[in-house]
Amino acid sequence: MPLPSVRPATLIPANSMASRSASTPADLSFAQLLRAHGLRATAQRRAIYSVFADAASADAANAHLSAEEAFQQARVQLPELSRATVYNALGELAEAGLLGLVEGPGPRRFDANVTPHHHFRCRCCHELHDVELGNVDVTLRERGFHVESSHVLLEGLCARCAGDAPAELP
Repeated sequence: MPLPSVRPATLIPANSMASRSASTPADLSFAQLLRAHGLRATAQRRAIYSVFADAASADAANAHLSAEEAFQQARVQLPELSRATVYNALGELAEAGLLGLVEGPGPRRFDANVTPHHHFRCRCCHELHDVELGNVDVTLRERGFHVESSHVLLEGLCARCAGDAPAELP
């Protein structure tokens, strides 16, 4: 059975963060989005969120970062950023629906793609990839189920690792 198609992430573009005092249109949009969810638009939240926006623009289907990865990358923009602030902000952004959560083996990952989708985890390189399994929800709805949320994690070998894998692996 072929893998479902990969869907790009939906995310507000990152601002350059070159100057923390300058307000760019993306910065203003993010500030408005935060306020709409009852959160203040702080430099720390902007730096943290821009890490995910940058990751999504680099590889939309693979923008899944652990809190530690987000901390290390956001600290490049804001050296005084504390680990606790990053962990707290990630929790707030996830609770507000601005970041998704991916549970599974290893550390919890935060997902830049907040549109409904599922994940494929490579058992060799451990990368997570977004996949669309549209027929699952449709089939369940047709059978009278009311799906409120879904969290599907497919596992196997990604295309890169499958090409490197010895023939005897399943």
